[in-house]
Amino acid sequence: MNAKLFKRLSTSLIAVVVATLLAAYATDTISFLAGLENTAGDIRIAALQAPQPQSKEIVIAAITEETVTQFAYRSPVDRKFLADLLHALEKKGAKLIGVDILFDQPTEKTKDDALQKVLNTMKVPTFVSYSNDPAIVNEDQLAYMNAFVPEPLRASAHLGSDAFDGTVRWTLPGADKPGLPMGFARKALAMLGKPQPAVQTEINWKPQPDADTQPFPIYPAHALAMLPDAWFANKIVLIGAVLSITDRHRTPMAVVYDDDRGSMPGVIVQAHSIAQYLEGRASPRLGFAWVLLTCLAMSLVGWMISLFKKGIVFNGVAAAIIIVLFWLGGMGGFTYGLPLLPLVAPTLSLALTIWMIDVLQGSAERKQRQFVQGAFSRYVSPAVVEHLLESPENLNVSGQRRELTFIFTDIAGFTTLSEKLTSEKLSDTLNAYLDGACAIILRYEGTVDKFIGDAIMSIFNAPVLQADHVSRAVRCALELDAYAEDFRKKYNALDIPIGETRIGVHSGQAVIGNFGSSSRMDFTALGDTVNTAARTEGVNKYFGTRICCTQSVVDQCKDVQFLPIGDVVLKGKLTGVGLYNPVDAKHAASELVRRYLDVYALLKNEDPQAPDAVRQLYADYPEDSLVRFHYERVQAGLNTNRVVMEDK
Repeated sequence: MNAKLFKRLSTSLIAVVVATLLAAYATDTISFLAGLENTAGDIRIAALQAPQPQSKEIVIAAITEETVTQFAYRSPVDRKFLADLLHALEKKGAKLIGVDILFDQPTEKTKDDALQKVLNTMKVPTFVSYSNDPAIVNEDQLAYMNAFVPEPLRASAHLGSDAFDGTVRWTLPGADKPGLPMGFARKALAMLGKPQPAVQTEINWKPQPDADTQPFPIYPAHALAMLPDAWFANKIVLIGAVLSITDRHRTPMAVVYDDDRGSMPGVIVQAHSIAQYLEGRASPRLGFAWVLLTCLAMSLVGWMISLFKKGIVFNGVAAAIIIVLFWLGGMGGFTYGLPLLPLVAPTLSLALTIWMIDVLQGSAERKQRQFVQGAFSRYVSPAVVEHLLESPENLNVSGQRRELTFIFTDIAGFTTLSEKLTSEKLSDTLNAYLDGACAIILRYEGTVDKFIGDAIMSIFNAPVLQADHVSRAVRCALELDAYAEDFRKKYNALDIPIGETRIGVHSGQAVIGNFGSSSRMDFTALGDTVNTAARTEGVNKYFGTRICCTQSVVDQCKDVQFLPIGDVVLKGKLTGVGLYNPVDAKHAASELVRRYLDVYALLKNEDPQAPDAVRQLYADYPEDSLVRFHYERVQAGLNTNRVVMEDK
């Protein structure tokens, strides 16, 4: 692994870890984020839980508005009525009785004594709500309650409310402060002889069986004596107020409902806590360790999105799609038994990861993109620039030996032309010509390496690899030739005597890279292959052709027809190189080409019949440049296809 890749990977992993920890911690400690997470969970609890059958173990003896209207005062609840109610439940065969009422002040002495006597003599296990919290009872109230309720019957009435929004969410174990007994639900389990978890537990609220049925049977306490014994026999009976304004607590269902589900009487909250333990239903919400794992998973998703390097718009859209799918899965899955997956924390983790990776790596990548765009946008096609931006490893800025194909172009007689035109007209003509020529090169995804006056040097197979670089260059050369001829004829008609464009195409090994000084560098190629390519363009004037391709090009380009020119020994070389002129399919099928190939074969073999054959061909086709070239050679006594160049 190279150092650059290792650095990128390390930076990404740091972002993943930091985003995971930050998202999990922030959602657990910042009230706004915790509130959002709670709301996401509350919506599922209120609206998306699968229905469950009504409890068969717990019933509520409810002190209603109608109940308290029977007495001279609403509060405290008439003690004689409560004593009779306990007796009645005992006779009906209740298994356990929980009284969710604080006896913290005296009423009528005879009624108080009657209730206290019943509490002390009940044969059915009974327990009573208790609190020593100074915010609930003062010293006198606490002293009275301690005297009134025997210690073995006491159960903490405290409910676990969320500090952020006051919503009741937890069952408290109690017995965690001096003088405070175990919690109400835990006391019920203890009196039933069942295990009592001494930990705070999130309430797994029991859903309604249907819209018209409560999770627990609720009977008005004042009518209990007239109800069938079977409704209470062997049941846990909880006695408590369901009054409109007394002992009400906000629950998670409040996000959807504004009835008793959203603002629930305390006795029903206690029923939910007891039922959860009895039915063995775990806390619906995952613990902090699971939150961390979920955040880590989403951070890794964010990291993978960033790997595509498609930019902020792509990252945002991809993240939004992932988040929507995650939320839909988390919401809908709760109905089918999934726990309350954290939604806000993983969402934040995903967003933080993408943002942090962009911040940590984006600056360097943006500089790299700017460098690539600045260095290549004028010399290669937009598609090649985009490819380099997406895969910068294809841009090797140091010298690298590679198989390359070159096109060199030059306008015949341009020096003479420049002396005849005004500077303005010369500039306009040259710019128009170069614009069109470069557009063709870029369309074939060649690299415009440099301009030398009117000459163009272009490279194929760099900086981006092209498997078909040779045939791509030949097709480009043919289109350049057609363009240059149209341009020449158009401007000649405007009395601007621009000459033919000569094109040379050669392929071979060269060194490609950035070369120059510390203050200025060029992306170019070096080597003898470059020199050969340049000379290939130059020899067109001797053959009367406009395009010359070398043997290495012909060997690798099978989709174009070529006419052999000769085995040419270029200036400064000792061995010859085959040069060819590409032609279109129509010309390749002509009688001229058929006869030319026959004559060329005679020249190649230095056949004595070659000169006469050349003369006859010239007599029939005197306008063809290659025929004329070989005719002039045989007239000078050269019966061969080997051509030795005396100059460049």
